[in-house]
Amino acid sequence: MMIQKYLDSLLNEGLEEVRFRFRQRIAEDIKNRLCSLLARWEEEEYRETILFTTKEEALFYEPYAEKGIRELVVAGIRNSMLEVAASVNCKDFKMPEPLSDKKIRELTAEAIRYFSDCELRALIQEAQNTVYEDVYEAAKCKYPLAWTVLSKIALLEESEWGFDKIQEEKKRVLTEEEMRTEPKIQKVICDGFTLEFDEYLEETIREVVGGKQDAFYVDSFKALSRNIEKVLHVIQILLESDRAFVICNSNPTGK
Repeated sequence: MMIQKYLDSLLNEGLEEVRFRFRQRIAEDIKNRLCSLLARWEEEEYRETILFTTKEEALFYEPYAEKGIRELVVAGIRNSMLEVAASVNCKDFKMPEPLSDKKIRELTAEAIRYFSDCELRALIQEAQNTVYEDVYEAAKCKYPLAWTVLSKIALLEESEWGFDKIQEEKKRVLTEEEMRTEPKIQKVICDGFTLEFDEYLEETIREVVGGKQDAFYVDSFKALSRNIEKVLHVIQILLESDRAFVICNSNPTGK
């Protein structure tokens, strides 16, 4: 039970600054993410689509690990509810201050070392025999167009790839009234995990969809969100509107 051992020992001890009930919530989310990915690890399209959003960031974490382990840790642990405890929204966990960057690096490094010492086949089997919520499949079903495009890019062997435009009747189009009316936006402070859109993101999407900006630009996936469901949501909106999503995310695979 290597996954469960990690959750009960290393993670639990590493999050001693977080109250026990919130540690449990973080651990449950991490379990779901690790198991969702590992249980279907041998499905290349599924695995590579998820890992594609982590490849650049994974390069900056130590120690070095065999291909896929650092990406697994970033996807399943760093890009989990752990982010709430490391953000301004740590107050949701009754914390006086967020986890430090140093603490997050230590937790991530410990996880990389731990899972590097585990046999991948055993991890896969444990995940397949564990009861978990498949968070990635849920996001895939919710935003199928965005998932399809991301998966094509993740598996791309050429330098570019094109796809048919969305049929006109399926496009998201703002009416003249919507273009003139200021959006009613609930002001929220978003961490890198929440699914909510803050005021800035709402306004940026609205301007891109409305044609006031040529494209939606971010310099990395994590700059948009650490939650892949939110990333897919934004991409889906833009694709349905026949708008461009531009990212300078480097891809170490060369794809």
